[in-house]
Amino acid sequence: MARRDLEHSRANDLLHQLTHGIYAGTGLPNEPEADPVRALLQGLTESTSRVISFETAARLWGLIPGELRAPLHISSPAGGARVQRPHLVVGHRITVPEQFVLDLGGIRVTSPAWTWLDLALDGPTGPKGPRGGEVARAVILGDQVVRPPRGEYGETGRQLASISELREAVRARGRTKGIRGVREALGLIREGVDSPQESRLRYFMHLAGLPEPLVNPVIRHPSGYPWFEPDLAIPTFRVSIQYEGEEFHSTPHSVRKDVRRSEITEQLGWIEVRITADHMADQGRRAIQRIQRALIQQGWRPERPTTHS
Repeated sequence: MARRDLEHSRANDLLHQLTHGIYAGTGLPNEPEADPVRALLQGLTESTSRVISFETAARLWGLIPGELRAPLHISSPAGGARVQRPHLVVGHRITVPEQFVLDLGGIRVTSPAWTWLDLALDGPTGPKGPRGGEVARAVILGDQVVRPPRGEYGETGRQLASISELREAVRARGRTKGIRGVREALGLIREGVDSPQESRLRYFMHLAGLPEPLVNPVIRHPSGYPWFEPDLAIPTFRVSIQYEGEEFHSTPHSVRKDVRRSEITEQLGWIEVRITADHMADQGRRAIQRIQRALIQQGWRPERPTTHS
């Protein structure tokens, strides 16, 4: 745009400056393009090899709650110039393969699979090994990325990425710091997990050497009729696990439903273990103890000493 046209547009409130050298149309108040942050992201990546990444991409995909805000994360190809915008942009030098770059409302952004990988590798300090909190974080984010929407909850659309897409992103990234922890997390990610606390509980069970639970399996009556669907279950030993989040289990209707589910569970010869946030401290020590007791009661014996006894 010629300088004269630029000055005319600014004088007539048709454009406003977002940052040095980047302008956006004022648009209409309710139009998405009127969002100054999104307009800035468009301006910073349009007709370039740069791509929105890390926490900013995660917010665009809905993986991290909250509004878009500075600092904005932008990746540039390795060896190229890093974006420098103090207090506004955090620049990264990472070559993102084009297969992992998508257009989201005119913004070049890393795909959900690559976004997960960025966050898994560069959490607060990166994965620290089999007991690192960052590995648990990578599992939680991964479960969220691959979770299909559930129609019974009024959710629509499709899962953001498949486990195979996460695996392909890890393969494409190659050898880099923290990749071993990411590969461990990748092996623990499962589809269908409904909450971060359920992901965290599954990870604690893994650390404790307990059998891996199925996620939201349908438990059927011997006649074949579906009777209940626990959050987690270990069918071999007939142990079901319910994570009781306060937001879902505090109404009279939900309480009656929970009691009925417990009765059905018992009738079928299962043991139901109910877990709350109070059980999740110290790597879920109390939760693991409760699950372990139920498993032993149902005939399970640990192959190795657990760390939560």
